[in-house]
Amino acid sequence: MKKILLLVTVYFLSCSPGNHLKKFYTAEDKTVFDLVEKLQKNAADKESLDLLPQAYTIALDKRKQLSEANFNTLPPGDRYQQLAKEYGVMQQMYEKINAVPAAKKIVTNLWDPSVQILTANNNAAKEYYNQGLEYMNYDNRQSARSAYDYFSKANKLVPGYQDVKNLMQEASERATIKVVVQNVRYYNQNYNYWGYQNDWLQQQIITDLNNQSFRDVRFYSEWDANSYRIRADRLVNLNFTELYVGQFFNKRFNINRSKDVQIGTTKDVPGKPIYKTIYATVNVNQRYMQSRATLECRIYDEVT
Repeated sequence: MKKILLLVTVYFLSCSPGNHLKKFYTAEDKTVFDLVEKLQKNAADKESLDLLPQAYTIALDKRKQLSEANFNTLPPGDRYQQLAKEYGVMQQMYEKINAVPAAKKIVTNLWDPSVQILTANNNAAKEYYNQGLEYMNYDNRQSARSAYDYFSKANKLVPGYQDVKNLMQEASERATIKVVVQNVRYYNQNYNYWGYQNDWLQQQIITDLNNQSFRDVRFYSEWDANSYRIRADRLVNLNFTELYVGQFFNKRFNINRSKDVQIGTTKDVPGKPIYKTIYATVNVNQRYMQSRATLECRIYDEVT
């Protein structure tokens, strides 16, 4: 089933408007595609019919001689990915020729490299997976990030490769910096002192920070950390060193307004609009409060 899904993916990529494999085209490849395009427009194009079989054979032989050894200078996994891309060009060629009856008829050695692409992707996934395992042996956050990246590459090529999803979760957990935002101190008092039912500021800070796309950082409240037994890497202490909540003031005033409003049209042709000035008094009631505060924020490394 995985093989079928992968082949469909290869076909989709090769037919997509943004052809990411075009940069791997050789001069021989371009010749083949040009000849096939001419036959698509004119199936009786004699020159294209004569040249295409040999042009395709040259492009085919060049690709069939490739192996991962040609890309040994690349990192593990990447070499097989490069090989898959080279085969991907032949996959596009295969599909293009198959779609043009005149071309398909004269190319007798048409090669479908889908199996080779599948094999290359599996080999790449294996090497990415093994690289991830190697980084998991190091007990530090940076290595865990690298491990996650390798596992992610393996999973992208072969979804669900071995136990890669569990390892991705474990690597992500190791790589994540866990930050606990402590309850806000309101001028050396907690939120209950001021009549609040909950610490809205703390909750809003945590929500806003977690909604940002911070990689490998997660923010928690003290309640969450205690409930889920999360060991904090950083502690954020928030304290209002100055907090003055003033009283409410009321202010009332009136604003006079006027506007010309159309109330009809004249009887002549064409009719002209008739306006009337409407006057109104807007009664404004304002209620405001003047307050001030100074918030001190300190971030500590949690001592283990």
